Amino acid sequence: MKPGALSIRARARPMCQLCDYMLQQPARQRRFVATSTFKAPAPSVRRQLPRPHGVVPAIRARTSTTAAQATPQTQELEPEQLSQVQSRIEQVNSRLRDIEEFINAIFTSHTIEEGDQRTVHALEELQAIADQAINIRISQLKQTRKSSPKASSAAAILSLDVHKPSHGNGNSNGHKSSPAANTLPSPTYIQQLAESLLRHENVFLSPNALSAYIDLVKLIHRPRSIPDMFRLYATKPIPLAGTSPPRFSHPSPSSHKQAIPGPIAEKALSAAIAAKDLVLCLDVVDTTYCAPAFIRHKIVSKALPPVCGAALLPFGLWIIAEEFSHYSGGIDPALFKMYSWVGLLTYVSCTGTLGFVALTTHNDHFDRVVWRPGMPLRDRWLREEERAAMDRIAGAWGFKEKWRRGDEEGEEWEGLKEFIALRGMWLDKPDLMEGQNPGGEYGMWKMNESLFSLLRKKWKRS
Repeated sequence: MKPGALSIRARARPMCQLCDYMLQQPARQRRFVATSTFKAPAPSVRRQLPRPHGVVPAIRARTSTTAAQATPQTQELEPEQLSQVQSRIEQVNSRLRDIEEFINAIFTSHTIEEGDQRTVHALEELQAIADQAINIRISQLKQTRKSSPKASSAAAILSLDVHKPSHGNGNSNGHKSSPAANTLPSPTYIQQLAESLLRHENVFLSPNALSAYIDLVKLIHRPRSIPDMFRLYATKPIPLAGTSPPRFSHPSPSSHKQAIPGPIAEKALSAAIAAKDLVLCLDVVDTTYCAPAFIRHKIVSKALPPVCGAALLPFGLWIIAEEFSHYSGGIDPALFKMYSWVGLLTYVSCTGTLGFVALTTHNDHFDRVVWRPGMPLRDRWLREEERAAMDRIAGAWGFKEKWRRGDEEGEEWEGLKEFIALRGMWLDKPDLMEGQNPGGEYGMWKMNESLFSLLRKKWKRS
């Protein structure tokens, strides 16, 4: 066949086949349903414009249409739905007025009642009111923002705050809301009401009341006041029940009775971690596990009974040895009793010492924070809760994958690392990380490589 008979290949087009196909379609088929306000240019004008490769006006029009559709559209509520929302809001406000009168009655009372039932009841009622207000706001957001993503409880809490500036008839996000929705109690007001209740001199700040307050501020995302409440718990005068006019006792802040209970401290630390506030987490640890009252409470509740038992142990062993002396046989009973007492005392002392060392040096529960070498065993046992709390904080701020640990960066992480070092601990000790310990696969490979290189050098010399 002659070369002239071959078919000539067409030149490459300046755009892909999909874009060319879209441009060849009639204008009515390429028109997109959009809510934008500008008009698309005429098809004739659009064909006269230069078309670079891969960029066409049709794609640009689709992008603007999608952005316009992504903006939340405000939809007015139906009259029945609006009446239901207003009735629910009225119930919440009525319940809030009742609890305000109840709290005012506590403030104006001239007699201190026994127990903390009234204080805990008031805090639980405030928590129920906040929960109802959040549910109302979430349901309203779901009805008025059908085109936007699902509303979260945090967004509902933020939209509840009436102290934020709003424009027109809408909230801070620019969405319209019913006039009755603005009458919902704000989280800031609920938190201030609960705090004023606990700070009043006639109110006994008990552990149950403190736990209820932490549950409340965690629900409304206002945990920044928790350390102040812990300091108030340690220093607030205790009203004496049944006294009129009220009388108070002034406890010592470092007394073991003023220590924050362990479950409440864990709950507060969980709320601070959920808020992603590192300063708040460290402040919670400082006011709970690092407080002198907590250390003394641990000594009194956990160390004092074993110490008393160890002090009375020789007398108990002497009685047991005296009973053994009756079965001495041909040995002198007094000598047999002495030998038995010394043997039992030696056995119990050695076993107890080994148990104490095992109790204070076990590290199977360590994750990222370990004790530095040279830390006394007594301090390790007394400050174990503090180390566990720092371990939780490091795990919440660092990478969850073990193979990525050690690659964290940032000012907060470096500050946390220095703070842990100042407390006598070690964050991410290289010997305990994966791939760095001598017992791992990497360590065995390096050991074998060094052994083979040493044998090779000796073989060359010989």
